[in-house]
Amino acid sequence: MDYRLEASLDLGNTNVVHEALQYSLKHKNRETCGVFILESDGCTIKFLPFVNEDSYDVNHFISHDKRFYKYYLQKNILSLYHSHIEYNSNPSSLDLNVSESLSLPSFIFSIQDKSQYLYYPNSYKPKPLQKRIFIPYFQDCITFVKDFFQLELNIKFTNSIKNWARQGKDSNKFLIKNIENNFINIDFSCIKDYDIIVFKPTLDRVFHLGIYLGDNTMYHHPIYGYPKKELFLPEHLNKVYKVYRYKDL
Repeated sequence: MDYRLEASLDLGNTNVVHEALQYSLKHKNRETCGVFILESDGCTIKFLPFVNEDSYDVNHFISHDKRFYKYYLQKNILSLYHSHIEYNSNPSSLDLNVSESLSLPSFIFSIQDKSQYLYYPNSYKPKPLQKRIFIPYFQDCITFVKDFFQLELNIKFTNSIKNWARQGKDSNKFLIKNIENNFINIDFSCIKDYDIIVFKPTLDRVFHLGIYLGDNTMYHHPIYGYPKKELFLPEHLNKVYKVYRYKDL
């Protein structure tokens, strides 16, 4: 089992997200906006900045870019994007309402404290798990677990876990805190179907997640590959950090 970790997910190391953040830092005196898209080839990820047409309020944005409607109708938008220049990255009530009404995630970057927030609305429906490419933040091992529970078990975490962005600081601590708010830590000897396996970092410092499917099989989304099922063998035990079970299973 080679579960290469998301070493590129730290702030500034993921090209398309780095491009968006740099765009906002370059225009740090007013909110910036745009979208992350997946082109029709299913492999090309882009950040499209939109011109902020609001000339009155620097903490607000308006855009009528026709490209939005094109990609929205084609269902190619991965996420909305905008910056906050005077506040942290927590979404405002307007941010939440827009995301919910469009059924699209919303990625927010704070110029003030460099924090990141990736919000998934309740109305959002994940893409199928099979043959989805690895996209840092939007389709990685963490969102794979979220989407598996929603698509396969009809369990949504969007109400209990609001921010799905990897954090540039204390990323593992942030991840484990969210897991422990919804899951119970168990001993590996008691593992059963749909338990989450948290793997220790190898080459980098971030955890990797997999879902146990029974019969010594796990399901996960490795970096730069498709989601896959593979055998969990005894020699993989030394890579396990902790095992968690959803509290209502």
